[in-house]
Amino acid sequence: MISKKFRAYLVLDSKVYFQEPMVLFFALIFPAAMYLAFGMLFGETTYGSGGNSYYDEYTASFLGIILLNTALFNISPSLVVYKELGFFRRLMITPLSINSIVFSTLVKAFIIFALGMTEVFILGWLMFDRILPEYVFQLMLGLGVSAFSLFSFGFMLGSLFNRSNSAFSASVLIFQPMLFLSGASIPLDTFNDWFMMIANVVPMYHVVELLRLSWSGNLFTEAAIVPVVVSIILGSICIFVSNKTFEKSAV
Repeated sequence: MISKKFRAYLVLDSKVYFQEPMVLFFALIFPAAMYLAFGMLFGETTYGSGGNSYYDEYTASFLGIILLNTALFNISPSLVVYKELGFFRRLMITPLSINSIVFSTLVKAFIIFALGMTEVFILGWLMFDRILPEYVFQLMLGLGVSAFSLFSFGFMLGSLFNRSNSAFSASVLIFQPMLFLSGASIPLDTFNDWFMMIANVVPMYHVVELLRLSWSGNLFTEAAIVPVVVSIILGSICIFVSNKTFEKSAV
């Protein structure tokens, strides 16, 4: 009985999500369009002392952008919208628990991320004749840690806000510095030292570093310690805050 209700909630949640053009734009169209535009502009450029190609340097970064978009423009606002509608209050009298709701939201988020990742890999194949990175296992681990960090952040935002307009505005405001100070789209070496110092305290910067190290097969090196630790700590703090605030704000 519980599994049927879980599937019903997942289907309902997904239908509501895919009917929102703005959310779909940020989750699926925006990252792919950026990847295509930057790839056309800088596809022949090499980066770093190793002479990495645009594909190897920035494809992993755009996977991080898709994770960030999913967290900010899917997980967070959808939870707030359901709180506004009193949806969670009605679910409290059903066998469907809060944990099932959380798990359903995560399943939907990973489906959306998988669609976005497929888009990026298809574009990478069309533009650079590359399909998959060499170190697939390390990339999957890096994506798992990154998803834990950013999706937990999305849950925390969803637990803190009770108005969808406020949640969406906060997501937009957070997205801008996360994107431009992470090095995911614009090389950080174009900024001065002051901006570099700020970038080091932006969580997305460490997620991007983690994904790039995973992509290049350096996940199990000393260089990955800081981004892995920062990402896990951020995710753990967000989960703690969410556990303290979500159920109270949902009823």
